Order: sequence, then structure tokens, then C-alpha cells
Amino acid sequence: MRILLVDDDHDLAGVLAGSLALERPDWEVLVAEDGTGALRILREQAIDLMVSDINMPSLDGLALLEQLRADPRLAGLPVILASGRTERDQIREGMCSGADDYLAKPYSCRELVQAIEGRLRRLKQIPGAPEAEDGSLRSLALLTERERDVLTMIGKGLVTKEIAGQLDLSPHTVGVHRANIMRKLDLHTSSALAALAVRGRLS
Repeated sequence: MRILLVDDDHDLAGVLAGSLALERPDWEVLVAEDGTGALRILREQAIDLMVSDINMPSLDGLALLEQLRADPRLAGLPVILASGRTERDQIREGMCSGADDYLAKPYSCRELVQAIEGRLRRLKQIPGAPEAEDGSLRSLALLTERERDVLTMIGKGLVTKEIAGQLDLSPHTVGVHRANIMRKLDLHTSSALAALAVRGRLS
């Protein structure tokens, strides 16, 4: 498994690459400092999944994603975007542009491993929406594995702090997941999310 990390923060990228090597020694981790460097690597080597920061010089994460999705050779590459608390609009733009998942900065190596493994597991599944009576239930197929985990916890009545503890995430990351679930499912309250989780048999 070959993973490409794209981040202009050299220290952070180095720490993450080193941590991934320890956590998953069977993964080969490559690092690029911006979108231009990432494209060069992607066109020269076979990459299984890319994790990219959004705000970078030269070619940022969103522009990089746009170029990938426009290139028939790279369009199917799984992409996880990473963004800080103040960049939620960029996260939404990235998801709408074809990103497969996101991580809210700061995130731990454990969260990164979970996001990568979750995306790779989903790639092995046969796509298809579940049988449902309304559009929201059918839209459950649009959720990432972690988003489904968060929705399941909401359906059980857990609050953000409890969900964070159960899933070993930060409360902020849980909040970002919750916001993205509501956007994808076009729901606006926690009670509506909980009701949907029950109807979808996620709780």
C-alpha cells in the first residue's frame, strides 16, 4: 500500500510519515510539499491513496483535487482532505469537488490511520444505496464510514463529548463530521439525525 501525504508543513509531514511507518510498517509513505510536487509523484508512481492539506503554496489542495478529477488516469484516486477549524467552507467545497473524506486539523496519527483504513475498506464494498422510503435514507450511502459511526452514536442519544470518547476523536472533529452529515442528508437538527439513524437501523 502506497500513501501520499501532501503538506507544506515539513515538520508535521515528517512526524506523520514517521508515525504511519511505525503504525503500519507495510505501508509505503511518500511526502510532497505542495500540489505541484504531488502531481509529479502521482504521474511517476502508482499511489493507492492521497491525504492532502488544503492551504498550500503553488498549487493548493482544492486545485490539486480539481486536476486529479479531470485526469482520466488519476480521477479514481481516493483523496482525503485535511483542513483547520476556520476552513469549513473549503472542506465543503472539496467534498463537492470529489474528495472522499476529510480530517479536521489538528488530528492524531490514529485518526489518520482510521480515515485511511476506513476509505480503503469502503473501496472494497459494492456501491449501492440501501433500500429506503425517502431520499434521506438513500443518501446514507453518501456518508463515509466515520460519518456513519458518528450518526450511529447520535442515534443512541450520545452527545458530542461522549461520541468523541467512544470513537477516540476530538470533540471538534466530531462536530465537523456532524455538520457534514447534516449537509449531505439535508437535515438541520440533532433530533432529525437521531430519527434517521433509527429508521436506517444504525442505532
